[in-house]
Amino acid sequence: MHKPELLESLLRKLPMGACMVDKEYRIVFLNDFFADRMDCDEKDVLGKSLLELFPDQARFLKKKINSVFILKNETFSYWEQRPHIFNFLSSRPVTGEESLMFQNMEVLPLMDDSHEVLYACITIQDVTAQASYYNDLSKVADELELEHKAQASLISKLKDTQSQLVHSEKMASIGQLAAGVAHEINSPIGFVYSNIEILQDYIGKLVKITQFSDKLIDKIGQELHLKLKKDFFERHEFDYIKEDVVDLVEESLDGAKRVKAIVESLKEFSHADAKHWTESSLIDGIESTLKIVSSQFESNVTLHKDYEKGLTPLFCMGMQLNQVFMNLLVNAAHAVGENGSIFIKVFSEGEFQKVSVRDTGIGIDAKNLSKIFDPFFTTKPVGRGTGLGLSLSYNIIKNHNGNIDVKSSVGEGTEFIVSIPIKHAKE
Repeated sequence: MHKPELLESLLRKLPMGACMVDKEYRIVFLNDFFADRMDCDEKDVLGKSLLELFPDQARFLKKKINSVFILKNETFSYWEQRPHIFNFLSSRPVTGEESLMFQNMEVLPLMDDSHEVLYACITIQDVTAQASYYNDLSKVADELELEHKAQASLISKLKDTQSQLVHSEKMASIGQLAAGVAHEINSPIGFVYSNIEILQDYIGKLVKITQFSDKLIDKIGQELHLKLKKDFFERHEFDYIKEDVVDLVEESLDGAKRVKAIVESLKEFSHADAKHWTESSLIDGIESTLKIVSSQFESNVTLHKDYEKGLTPLFCMGMQLNQVFMNLLVNAAHAVGENGSIFIKVFSEGEFQKVSVRDTGIGIDAKNLSKIFDPFFTTKPVGRGTGLGLSLSYNIIKNHNGNIDVKSSVGEGTEFIVSIPIKHAKE
């Protein structure tokens, strides 16, 4: 058997779907995996339009295939974006709960020697097992969240034992959350990077179009240059790119949100429970925390930073202090809303290094100042605050033999000052 025949035989027997189409979306090849799940013979569908065979997904498939022929790059679709691109039955055992196959799809360009795309090869990977695992994990997480809320309601009636119960509950949740985090981060990041790579190619072409247009604008009114502009736009498929870039950005934002949600969940639980004492810089902690919470700041919010030079690292639990900084910065962002300023100052005073977070927001009523460190006390609307942030922050600072003070006036703003001893005697 010759080499091309061996390769074709291998492609037909691969445990994943493979389908090749031409520029008119006509099927020119179908492997056994694909044909079996379409319940047909390859000869029955050769030459037929893939879009007509799968009309419900025609618009999506057309966009992905066009992208490959025009940009000569592969494109990817993750099952969480579009679980069932092709209506294939699930290959899970009859005891499984999934009836349709969850699929990852990648469309690859097949080129000739002159680098022209002859065919688009659609590959389908059956990820039903992984998707079911993720969905089951999500259900467990939802059940844990409901259970946590029920327990929080009970804990609110037992203020003397509040902190211990919150700590215990979070520790119990870490193991189950961490089990799926590593795997779940990889998948969303994969399609985000894939889309960004395509987007970079788009932007490069748009820059060239803009530069070319600028030159033509300088000579506007000349018919020859107007024709050149029109020809340039058509050759670079400007209309197609202009339409498609919106979809790609939306998909990328969706992936970024997934990653952020996963990382935030792990961080929210693990930071406050970290027990690792080491030398850490308060300024570095503030900076790393700002990168995480920057999305909380509205565009019109001004951030001011004043860091004292030469501050030495402190012996502390850096991850726990980052949790405190996060709580203070998020509260400040919520307080200032769409307009205002947040001032961050790190400095030394006597035997302490201090961090001041001051905002020009709505302020705190004097009658509430004595309650803000109480567990579950919050002035935020329902669903926006749990009332645990400042309570946990207070306990973290006290564990460092430090202090956290607050000054506030309604309508003028609030200032929190965290003081950490430079020489800390660990218990």
